Amino acid sequence: MSFVSAKEDAHFEIDKDQSGYSAIITLKDSSNNPIPKVKFSISITKPNGAVRTLPTKTLNKTGQNIFFLGTTNGNYVITVNFKGNDKYNPCSLTKTITVSKAKSNSPYSYYDNHNYGDSLRMDEYIYDNYWDEEIYDDPRTYDGEWY
Repeated sequence: MSFVSAKEDAHFEIDKDQSGYSAIITLKDSSNNPIPKVKFSISITKPNGAVRTLPTKTLNKTGQNIFFLGTTNGNYVITVNFKGNDKYNPCSLTKTITVSKAKSNSPYSYYDNHNYGDSLRMDEYIYDNYWDEEIYDDPRTYDGEWY
């Protein structure tokens, strides 16, 4: 006797983070619970039409990832695709997020305005994407500590 198990539907959610220049990608099951540790693909089309296709990514343990869009005003089109697995059906989503410079969208400004420590996502982005000398030793953000 064989049992056929139906796969569960999944869906993406894409939201702008509080900084206004990054997108939060979440994959959820049919009960709206995040699905952690699955691979997906992502591409981001910038306002100038350039397409940034990233290598296959894996959602973190909370079923989310955050991606820096840019600091240029305009619409960023994000396309995510999950091919499915033995438990979940495939799904995809395309969403446009508008970045505006109503407030500073720069990691430099975030750090220089003494916001470091206010946003775990932003702090991790800075830690993962910038060498110490790019922020900490930059003349615009130099604090006299020499490191």
